[in-house]
Amino acid sequence: MKQLLVFFLSIFALETKAQWEVIDTTHINDEKIDNIYIPENLEDCFIEFSNPEYKKTREILRKISEDSIDIKFKSVAEFWMNWKFNEVSRFTKYFNQLGIMQPKNMQNIILHTYYRNIHDLPLRIEEELSKYRKIEAQENEEYQKKFLLDSINHVYIPRNIEECFIELDKILKKEDIKTIKELKSSVETINYHFNLGMWIRNNWGLWGGSRLQLYMHERHEDEPDDMSAKILELYWDWLNGIEKNWKKFNGNK
Repeated sequence: MKQLLVFFLSIFALETKAQWEVIDTTHINDEKIDNIYIPENLEDCFIEFSNPEYKKTREILRKISEDSIDIKFKSVAEFWMNWKFNEVSRFTKYFNQLGIMQPKNMQNIILHTYYRNIHDLPLRIEEELSKYRKIEAQENEEYQKKFLLDSINHVYIPRNIEECFIELDKILKKEDIKTIKELKSSVETINYHFNLGMWIRNNWGLWGGSRLQLYMHERHEDEPDDMSAKILELYWDWLNGIEKNWKKFNGNK
């Protein structure tokens, strides 16, 4: 199986992005990004928490119990955007070198260790790191298992572009197939991005991992939105008896 680059995923939509995404490392060693200081490590981050812009986080952590942190900070904390968890910064690099790849886990580690810091408790940093390394290893193992499955959640996963067409022929009503076929060009299939395209992305594992996702990646389609768009464009070709494009795509690795 193709070795995947395991980097980091963002908390919402990005959390399920393909792990082979091309990474921009332009600012990986910068002390500041957009004129905002980026902590270098956990100790540095504790110092930064003394700044006024993180007052809300400090106050919350002083009032709540540690076991409620994950619930209270279910979404992103104040420092999330400032410290560029959704980019490659020296802080994300620091966590990556410690074996932590997912931004949400980085946030949890910061919150728990800072909580202990301000309450004069043992930091237990290595315990936190070990906990999330295990979580990420398990998630990555489950993610890669999906590349071998022929069905996910009782939905058959096409192996290649031709099987996508065959499955769409089965799934769609005859009148819907006719409507797609009669579009003026394959470009107009973009109109299906938020209905049929969304169904394809969600049910064929283009977000969460599948053999079709891997197949599309091998053909240089890395974004789920682009994958579903390509499938629909080539489906229009299929319906109109145009073989050149989809056969070229099928053989292109």
